[in-house]
Amino acid sequence: MARPVDRDAKRLKIVEAATARFAEVGYEAASMDGLAAAAGISKGSLYDYFKNKEDLFYGAFEWFEQRVMRASMERLSEGANARERLLSFADASVSALVDNVALYPVMLEVWAAAAKGGTLQRFSQALQNLYIVFRAQIVTLICDAQQSGEIKQDTNAAALAGVLIGAIDGLLLQYWLDPSLDPRAWVRNFLNALFDGIATTKRS
Repeated sequence: MARPVDRDAKRLKIVEAATARFAEVGYEAASMDGLAAAAGISKGSLYDYFKNKEDLFYGAFEWFEQRVMRASMERLSEGANARERLLSFADASVSALVDNVALYPVMLEVWAAAAKGGTLQRFSQALQNLYIVFRAQIVTLICDAQQSGEIKQDTNAAALAGVLIGAIDGLLLQYWLDPSLDPRAWVRNFLNALFDGIATTKRS
C-alpha cells in the first residue's frame, strides 16, 4: 500500500530547492526541467504544485520572506526598553539576511520582476505588503517608546521606520557585494546613534 504524500512537506522541499536554484542561475536561466531536477522530482510532479515558473518563483520569494520575517518577529519583544527591542528586532532581521546571503540574488530578481510589465503587479504588490508589515512593527515600537517617554514626541515614527528599512536594505546589498563588511555591527552603531538623537534622555 502506497504511503500518503504529505503535500505541504513536499511543496516546501520543492520551494527550498527552487530558491537555491534561482539564486544560483537566475530567474531567466532557470528552467522547469532544471528546477524539477534540483528538487529531485519529475517535471510532471512539479506541475502538480506550481502551474508555471513564475508561480514557483513567487513561492520561493514567499518562503524567503517568511524565513526572514519569522526570525525578526521572534525577537520583537526582547529587551527592557524601546532601544533594546528595536536593536533586537533589527539585529534579528539583519542576521537572518546575512545567514541566507547566498539566497540574496532571489531578492534582486524579485525587485527586477516588480519592474517588468508581465510580473509588475504581482511582485510590486508583494514587496509593498512586505514593507508595510516591517514598517508597522517599527512604528509600533517607536510609538510605544513615545508613550513611555523614552523618545521625543515630535519624532515622525513612519518616516523613521521607512528610512531605517531602506538603510538595512542598502546595507545588505553592500554586504552581498563586499562580504568583508559587518552589517550587524554597523546597524547596531547606526541605531544607537539614532536613539541618542531622538531619546528624551542620553545614555550615561
